[in-house]
Amino acid sequence: MIAIRHTGIYVDDIVKLEKFYMSVFGMIPVCSGEPDQSSLFDELLCHEGVRIITTKLITLYGKKNGQGDMLELVKVLGEVGTIPKLPDNYPISMTGMAHIAFQIDDMQKTVEQIQEGGGFQKTDIYQMKSGNLCCFCRDPERNWIELIQRRKEDMDKLKGKTALITGGTSGIGGVLP
Repeated sequence: MIAIRHTGIYVDDIVKLEKFYMSVFGMIPVCSGEPDQSSLFDELLCHEGVRIITTKLITLYGKKNGQGDMLELVKVLGEVGTIPKLPDNYPISMTGMAHIAFQIDDMQKTVEQIQEGGGFQKTDIYQMKSGNLCCFCRDPERNWIELIQRRKEDMDKLKGKTALITGGTSGIGGVLP
């Protein structure tokens, strides 16, 4: 069996982003500010003596399932030389990790919470062909976030069933809560 365990993001202000994802998406810390140092990080960052701290956050759905739905925030400590940063206004179409998608219940409320938490809305709220609502935002460090609010009728029909529905921003997979 293959499963996605987590998505990792290297961050500047780990405390600020931890609070942001907890307050906006109700994520729960699995660990917060855990220090680590190993030859693995030395190899990854091409520097000796690399120290990091990690915060792992999980959604209520991930906690219920006991796996997945986890976001790992990583802060590199000390002098590691020049670690390249994405430009503030990088386009979502750049090669590499582009965005984190969250299924949410209330689009307008979530967008407001993102803005209150220091993030911002990048697109209008669109209704997709599927009837789902979709909006792209950015967190306080400019990471792209996709919000998807499924049609209530679809959620009621699929509740508790295994689903693999494809089609861009209308797609999800797994067992629905």
